Order: sequence, then structure tokens, then C-alpha cells
Amino acid sequence: MGPGVCFIMARMKKSFPLLLLLCSSAAFASSTLDIGTNYRLRGISMTKTDYGLSTGQDYAYYSQRAQAHIGGRFSPNIEFMTQLQAIGVAGSSTTTNPIVNPGGNRYPNTSFTPWIQTAYMKANQLYDMPVDITIGRQPITLGDGFILSDDDLGFTGIRLQSRLPWYDLQAQAFTFKVADSMIGSNDTDVYGVELTKPTRNIRYQASMVTERDASGTTIYIRPSENPTTLAGSNLTASRITRTFYDGRIEGRLLEGGFYKAELALQSGTVERSSATLGTVNLGGYAFLISAGLFTRFSKYGPIEIHSLFGIASGDSGSGRDNSFRPSFGHKYDGLERSGFGEFYGATLYDAIPSNTYGPSASTSSVSGLPPGNSGLRVIGAGVTTHPTSLLSVGIDYFVYTAQESAGFSPASSESSLGTELDIGAGFAYTNYLTFRATFALFSPGKAYGAFTNNAQRIGIEAVGRF
Repeated sequence: MGPGVCFIMARMKKSFPLLLLLCSSAAFASSTLDIGTNYRLRGISMTKTDYGLSTGQDYAYYSQRAQAHIGGRFSPNIEFMTQLQAIGVAGSSTTTNPIVNPGGNRYPNTSFTPWIQTAYMKANQLYDMPVDITIGRQPITLGDGFILSDDDLGFTGIRLQSRLPWYDLQAQAFTFKVADSMIGSNDTDVYGVELTKPTRNIRYQASMVTERDASGTTIYIRPSENPTTLAGSNLTASRITRTFYDGRIEGRLLEGGFYKAELALQSGTVERSSATLGTVNLGGYAFLISAGLFTRFSKYGPIEIHSLFGIASGDSGSGRDNSFRPSFGHKYDGLERSGFGEFYGATLYDAIPSNTYGPSASTSSVSGLPPGNSGLRVIGAGVTTHPTSLLSVGIDYFVYTAQESAGFSPASSESSLGTELDIGAGFAYTNYLTFRATFALFSPGKAYGAFTNNAQRIGIEAVGRF
């Protein structure tokens, strides 16, 4: 009698007490079943998304995401998991708009038709060794996703995780096919290793990640090159290879608080399709530090004060392109951006694109920044309080600055990208249903030229989970 049958009988033990005796206690103890669903609906309104450069850039729509998973452990060392996801919008004319769908074509579809997000098998304690192996389409995020995150898309490949016999070290190695082709080697791969040293209150991590894009379809846009005057810029690259060396530390304070710091270095090459333009060498770096203090006793209930500072190198126009640009860093939350600022959604290397500032614009920008600008410096601070056990209120403020500017369109060498004020409130109706409302006001800086109308985002969200 299989453990799956034992699990069902255990659920029916009041009706079938004798049948339970047929199940071995070992089989029952090792059997678990995990089934769950998650649905999120967001009502979103955004205005002046290109900061007044053109009309008709106001949007109001519903964004929805549904996830369902089934899996479990059906023997002491074997796990299976499958998760489906469906995302889509209602109320907007198209999901090709970069504001409505900044992720572009990264998803199989955005028509709220289910697709497989993850489907994998995991063998724990392989041959009684401290080694786990995961095979299939699986989630992965290194740290906070600074250089690598699947962002709820899932990557297909193999991952090995091990507890090393020295100093309580933990290690993992992985290789994934992010995109594949049936013809030749026209695919996109990600592979790397990570080493972790956990202590009681501090976690140290070091990793190396390489991404190799041989799809032959990726447009390489060098930030310092003006496509309107420089012939041959913004060409399809035959191969792009980037390697990241990353160090991270994360800790918590006994008095109540946390701190994180991460440094990443980039190297690599871009092989352009045109032989006359040769190969572009890549370099660059990025650094992010954040911290927060928490107290449970204040006039307004438990309160947290937090801040962050981050910086990434840009392209100064020299022989080496030093714009730090990981292709698979964390920056998506379904069809919306996830980053510094509810509207701007910045990382240290890009921000939300639009019809004017994005890859589809007449003067295209790979990062969503004004053409010629690259690398970001972000300073943020905020406070979150919990007036009641079910209610939370938060305020955050961000300042964005470009590290490098090429000085062409919009005819400005200014580095100020803007500021953003976010106000949010969350309410937990039950453990299974929560609500959240946000208001964001983005004030563009001088780098966007004469068009500096404030952009606004209002969002209302309901999340149900089982």
C-alpha cells in the first residue's frame, strides 16, 4: 500500500480505523501533500508616464495573477512540485505597452492563460550523502536577487546543494537553460556557484554567476552611443557573455533590526553581428547597503525605521562598457516592476520603461532612463508602523541619480533622475485575505529635459491565498 493511499486514509481515520492498521508507520510519517492557490488582483492608475513629453500616457487597468501548486514528499528522500501561473490585464488596450507590461515577452503569455511556472523533482540526501539534487524547471534567487532571480518564471536545469564538512559551510552549483533553440546552440544559459557561511546572527555569502546569451536576437544598446549619429549602434549581438563575482553579508541585531551589504563586480564581452564593429569588453560594479531598526514599543505601535544606499557604474564612453547590467537580477512582480519606488521601480541599473524611454522608443534606451544615461545611485529612507495588529502604514522617499550621461537627447548632461514619495497601507482581514493601497508621486529630474511633469501611480490590491 503506497504512502499516498496512507495519506488519504489518515484524513479519513474516523471512518476507517481498521484500514489505517494496514499502513506502515514509516510510510505514513514520510508522506506529505502540498496543495495551494494564490490569487492577486490589482487596480492600477498611472498618469503622465512619460513626464509630459506626449499626450495619451495615462492608464487605468486591472492586473491579475493566479498561481496554483501541487506536490509533496512521497518517500523519505524524494520531492515533486508543479506550479501553474496565469497573468493578464483587463481595461488596457494591449499588454505590449511597456508601462502596463514592462517585462515585455519574458512570459509565455499574458492573456491569463495558465502556463507551467515550475515542475521539478528533488532528491534529498543522495545516497545518504549531504547532497541534494533538483532537476527540472525550478525557482532560484541568490540573496535578494541582486544578480540572479527567476522572478516567478522558473528556470529549467539542474541544481546541486550540499552541506560541506568544513566550518558548517553550505554550497550550491547550478546550470539553467533560460531560453533554448532547436537549431544549433542559439540559446541562453545561466550557471554558477554559491558558498554560504551561516552563523547565529550573521550570514556570509560569495557567488559567481555567468550568463551566456547566444540567441542571436538580443539588441545590444550601448548607453554612451548615440543611435541617431553613430552608424552601427543598437545592433543585434551574436553573443553576450557576462560574469558576476558577488559578496554578500546579512545580519540581525539582538535589540531589533537588520543590516545587509552586497558588492558585485562584472566582466564579459559583447560580440556584435557586424564584424566591422568587433567585440565590446564589459566591466562595472554595483554596491548596495541597507539597514533598519525595529521596536515593539512606541506611541503608534510597533515601528520600523529603514534606509538604503546603492550605486552602480555606468558607461562613460571609453573602450570598455562599464554599465552594470545583469540580465536576470530581480526586477519583476508579475506584470509590474519590483524595485526602489512603487512607480519608478528602480534597480541599480534600470527603471520602468515607457513609450518614450524604453527599447521601443524612437531613440531607444535599454534601461528606461533618458538616452545616454546609465548606472544609478539610489538613496532611500522610510518608516513603517503598525497601529493595530492587522493594520500597517508606511512612508518611503527615494532620490535617484544617473552615474553617467553621454550628453545627447534630450540635450542634457544633467544627472538628476528624480525623486519619489510612496505612501502605503496594508490590512490583514484574515490569514487568507489581505488588502493594500498605495500612492506614489514621482518628480522627474533635469536628466529628462524640459518635460518634467510629475507622474503618479495609485494602486489597490487584494490577495487571497489557501
